[in-house]
Amino acid sequence: MWTLACVAAALTLVGLAPRADAQVFSSTPYVAGPDPAVEQLRLRLEALEGDLRKAVSQAESLGAQLGDARRVADQADAGRRRAEAELQLLKDRVETLEEIVNGEAQAGRMTSGSLMRAPAATSPNQLAAAPPPAQAAIDTAALPQDEEALFTESHAMLIGGNFPAAQEAFGLLLTKYPKGKKASDAQYYLGEALLYQDNYAEAAAAYGKLIKEYPTSANAPTGLVKLARAMRLMDKTPEACRTLDLMGKQFPKASAVAKQMAAQERQYAKCA
Repeated sequence: MWTLACVAAALTLVGLAPRADAQVFSSTPYVAGPDPAVEQLRLRLEALEGDLRKAVSQAESLGAQLGDARRVADQADAGRRRAEAELQLLKDRVETLEEIVNGEAQAGRMTSGSLMRAPAATSPNQLAAAPPPAQAAIDTAALPQDEEALFTESHAMLIGGNFPAAQEAFGLLLTKYPKGKKASDAQYYLGEALLYQDNYAEAAAAYGKLIKEYPTSANAPTGLVKLARAMRLMDKTPEACRTLDLMGKQFPKASAVAKQMAAQERQYAKCA
């Protein structure tokens, strides 16, 4: 029988035996070629990442633009509200002057003499358009001492637009003649002089004193409306509305003018 040694010897003789230093396996590692499908997915993912970065950048830019637009809109809205408030204040002032000029005539309380003291070329709109001139404190000693003449002089100052002087003059009249026949009218016009100077707190106090101390005055219903207006201008709208609610109870026989003023003031205050 052939032995393994014999077989090996035979193979050596014919040159078929493997060389001792021959390598059966290659030392170079096997590297598989790229998968086309995987490569396409990778390229697609990179493209999507690029699109996402662009979208994020555009969104940030749009967000910044939207923020700017909102700021501009907020500023415009704030400006609109300020303009509306200033317009309403101007309307209130015009209405106050119109009431000063025309209210007494409608109620039959103005005399032709007091009307003659108002500047003929001055209209309520002209007075509202120009701010009251700065006036030094008046010399109260130079004012008339008679109640009727003092009231006429004070009223002329009010219509003439010298509100600080009118305030002092009406205050003097009320000090000298607290129970005089012109006291209730002086108290009302003192409130008007203060209101037109935007001194809402003191104006409210003046109108409140009118209603309390001169409840039967023909000016009392209008004074109640003006008291509510002063409260509204002090941002005390609920108090203003409650004050207007007293019109029907406290002054059921108020004039049509006073009732119309109250209804208009309720609209301004947005009372329920």
